[in-house]
Amino acid sequence: MAQMDAPVREGDRLDYLDILRGFAVLAIFAVNIKAMAAPFAFYSNASLWPGDYDQLVAQVQAFLIDDKWRTNFTALFGAGLVLIGMKAEASGVRGRGRILLRNSWLMIFGAIHLLLIWGGDILFAYALAGFLVLWFRNLSATIIGWVMLGLLLLSTVWVSGFGVMPALVPEVGAEVSGFLWGTNPDITAAELETYRGGVAGHLGDRWASAIMYIGLYYVMGGHLLQTIAIMLAGMWLFKIGFFRGAWSAGNYLMLAISALALSFGLEAMRQDYLARTDWSFEAYCFYTPVAEIAGYAGAFGYAALVGFFYRLGIRFPPVAAAGRMAFTNYIACSLSGTTVFYGHAGGLFGYLTLLQLMAIVAGVWLAILVWSPVWLRFLHFGPLEWLWRSLTYWKLQPLRRRAPTTPPPSAEPAAAQ
Repeated sequence: MAQMDAPVREGDRLDYLDILRGFAVLAIFAVNIKAMAAPFAFYSNASLWPGDYDQLVAQVQAFLIDDKWRTNFTALFGAGLVLIGMKAEASGVRGRGRILLRNSWLMIFGAIHLLLIWGGDILFAYALAGFLVLWFRNLSATIIGWVMLGLLLLSTVWVSGFGVMPALVPEVGAEVSGFLWGTNPDITAAELETYRGGVAGHLGDRWASAIMYIGLYYVMGGHLLQTIAIMLAGMWLFKIGFFRGAWSAGNYLMLAISALALSFGLEAMRQDYLARTDWSFEAYCFYTPVAEIAGYAGAFGYAALVGFFYRLGIRFPPVAAAGRMAFTNYIACSLSGTTVFYGHAGGLFGYLTLLQLMAIVAGVWLAILVWSPVWLRFLHFGPLEWLWRSLTYWKLQPLRRRAPTTPPPSAEPAAAQ
């Protein structure tokens, strides 16, 4: 008998994916807050931060988070396409149509987030990539693996070449470094004025930056192809059991140690080179390939580490709950950051040190880890997850959990009386 076509519920969920997604959404905010709280150059160039301990904080972020957890978040999207397609087709519905509709709504949500809330959105790009990646979901793990490997190599070369080019072409470097590295005080001053001002200025700047973000960064810069490759990696890892927590604890641990050692070692090389060149923009550009490979290795290493704990029976319930509400929590982080820093509300844009930002991050993390399990204790989905699923299935999904019924005393087992 075909199953009813409906969103994935508790009985069908994979705790491993929820845990990994929860860690990812928390870690991503710890990096994204830099671009919410200060001009964009501060996101790239840690030497701009004025606090006494900011360099140390930036180095810790680079080792533990940068390009690693976002990569996992992207791979999990690919794994999710396989899981949703499998469930839809088990119910007799064409999974392709369901995923196309789901992606279409995600593109709308991403556009709203990108243009009206925060310019660093990733949902719009995920939807774009998802329209292409979904065609691979029914292929064998072997075919997906080879296609993924080829696209990953191609996109890494592309992204690396795009990143190195400003160091090789002085005209391009002079143009890019002002925005990306803070070498042009006028650009920094303009960003400060815009985001310390009112909503109209924010919206105007976001519309302009969105075009550059999608066109220059994702399309011309090769990151859209890279996103596709990483989503295919997520599909492949799901099909071979890695993303289902099906490998042995020993294998997960061995892979975690190897991959994280490679990632941290490459990042140590990059940090040392930046320090020896006094944080020159050219050094940052030349080490783009190293940063890319360190990101891949770190993402795989963290995923394996979560798999190791998963196989030991350690399930991180608050983190898993945060992962089940990742869409809501991702948008909530953006709303929290822009409310605190932008001129229409808190007005702290450009005033805090990186260490102070981490205190805000800790507070938001605590709120997410408390409210996510409490919310899911009484409701099936996070608010945005519920809306997305209702639109995808063209039917309001049940939200409130029913209170368990207590059997009358006469129906209780004899041993319990």
